Amino acid sequence: MQRRHFLHTLGALGAAGAFGAAGPNALAAGPTKEAKGATEVDDSALAGASGGTLSAWRGATPAFSLDGLDGKTYSLSQYRGRVVIVNFWATWCGPCREEIPAMGAVVRQYRQRGLALLAINYKEPPTTVKPFVDKLPIDGTVLLDTDGAVYKRFGSLGLPATYLVDRAGNARFWRMGELDWNDVGLHGHIEALVAQKAGTSA
Repeated sequence: MQRRHFLHTLGALGAAGAFGAAGPNALAAGPTKEAKGATEVDDSALAGASGGTLSAWRGATPAFSLDGLDGKTYSLSQYRGRVVIVNFWATWCGPCREEIPAMGAVVRQYRQRGLALLAINYKEPPTTVKPFVDKLPIDGTVLLDTDGAVYKRFGSLGLPATYLVDRAGNARFWRMGELDWNDVGLHGHIEALVAQKAGTSA
């Protein structure tokens, strides 16, 4: 599959204003605190092993609550104790559509070990999202970021955008652009995070 990065950038979010203090702008601020305990995760080593697939996240993790496509409200804090893929997507985004089946396969592979997917749709109404999901099912919880506020708080500039959140609720790795969901480095990140005990991350 041809890797396409930032193919769907969103011009409404200027580079100077879109990044919050706790997101990608803080990448130069130095490493995050490593997880404590028997299953420490070395963010810098894993990021290097991924061949550039993912970068280590710096700073705080934005909290959020969003309505789901099923009409229920979901918050990131509900998923404490699980490893979460937070994926921003839209129906009009070609790379988003292409990676959905492979992303779902990864979720199914690790689900019994505590992996969950929050697929956050960017600024589309349920009347657009539901028919799409009916035709191309997403193996996770579909949330609606109808005004793009959560997307902006994560400092995203394009779609798709993906974040890995550990069992303690902290974002650890991120990527803007389509992911190769078969990438050995990506699976290394997930393996390390699912091996962690809840509450061991700084």
